[in-house]
Amino acid sequence: MKYDVIVVGGGPGGVPAAVAARRMGMKTLLVERSAVLGGLAISGLPILGFIDHSGRRVLGGIAEELMQRLKKVGAFREHVRCPVHNSLALYNHNWMRIECFELCRETGVDLALYSDLMSVKTDNGRAAGITTLCRGEIREYETKILIDATGDGTAAYMAGAKYQKAASLQPGSLTFTMGHVDIPEVLAYMKAHPETIEVTKDYDVRQNLSQFDKGWGFTFIGFSEFIEEARKKGEYTIPRDRIVFSTLPDEGEVMVNVTRVTDVDTSVADDVIRAETESHRQVKELVLFLKNYCPGFEKSYLSSLSYGFGARESRRIEGVKTLTVKALENLDVPEDTIVLAGYNMDIHPANTAQHFMQPVERAIGIPYGCLVSSSVGGLMMAGRDISVDEHIFGLTRIMGTCMGEGEAAGTAAGLAVAEGIEPAQVDVVRLREILRKNGCILE
Repeated sequence: MKYDVIVVGGGPGGVPAAVAARRMGMKTLLVERSAVLGGLAISGLPILGFIDHSGRRVLGGIAEELMQRLKKVGAFREHVRCPVHNSLALYNHNWMRIECFELCRETGVDLALYSDLMSVKTDNGRAAGITTLCRGEIREYETKILIDATGDGTAAYMAGAKYQKAASLQPGSLTFTMGHVDIPEVLAYMKAHPETIEVTKDYDVRQNLSQFDKGWGFTFIGFSEFIEEARKKGEYTIPRDRIVFSTLPDEGEVMVNVTRVTDVDTSVADDVIRAETESHRQVKELVLFLKNYCPGFEKSYLSSLSYGFGARESRRIEGVKTLTVKALENLDVPEDTIVLAGYNMDIHPANTAQHFMQPVERAIGIPYGCLVSSSVGGLMMAGRDISVDEHIFGLTRIMGTCMGEGEAAGTAAGLAVAEGIEPAQVDVVRLREILRKNGCILE
């Protein structure tokens, strides 16, 4: 089958990319290896990046459209300010899964679910098609533009694209949700023991009691005193020194983000199998720890698990341009910006229980060339595999920014196909005009 645009990966970068390309009039296929759409956005993790450290709104477009769709069904309330993460979009992750399907259906995006990528076809140095395996059936597709939204850069790698990979990769996690958590009891303990929310010196941001005043809509970082107690008894072995959970819209339900598996490269098969096995073991340990040690969790239960192990870092595909740490010096927002990165420098070092967080005063701009492969024609990226250096990667890998990258990539792919040109030749001024018209924030 022939398509104008094929997007591989149905997560935070892939869904907006496919929807944007289809809205540009392109025949578009979205390929996803699992049964569902949403990727990490259906894990329960809050979406970050809508508001920067200065309090300015920096993300709109399809990302905000999804949040408003969730709001209509009671699965999202509002964007909440956070002193650590700048802002939190907290939502019912099961509804996000549904709305990703609905948005693609209404837009007319073709879906190829249960489809593992087998190979990428190239022709004269440009991506020309893919082969997938779907329920035992081999399927071949041709395309004019291929967008890699796999996170690991799998499609780009198969196409022979140049890429970078840090010598020491940030560890990944498997998130899960707990139901029937007594939030008032958690808050009461926190007010009686405010030292529990004191973060380490590795954070250049601080929690404060006022952020919990609403009684909902917050991320909690603390309970290190209980970890220390459990560790002495041999009942806590996970390399994390704080419990991190976020409240969800439904009463008494929270998302827990604490598991950590180190020395994992999710682009390596044996590594990711080990990561899935170990992270599930850690979930069991954490659920029992929370119930046995932590105030408010005594009667809680495991209500859901993320769709799979979530990687923070693997391949970064070399682009026509590369965003480097120098962009932070002047908080650059260049003229070819296609999405604003409004998060902080958030780094989980390998082989340590620590976590570094450095605020970025205001959002910086990601240039269009970071989404365009420098070595393979017709190939673009959308998500954490875009062209950035390892020193600034902690700022750009979050879901909200990936959504904005996806919309920009899909829109640009539409322009390239319509004009019969390579993605690198797209008129960025025209691209930015379309993105603004569609609600994206670029400066």
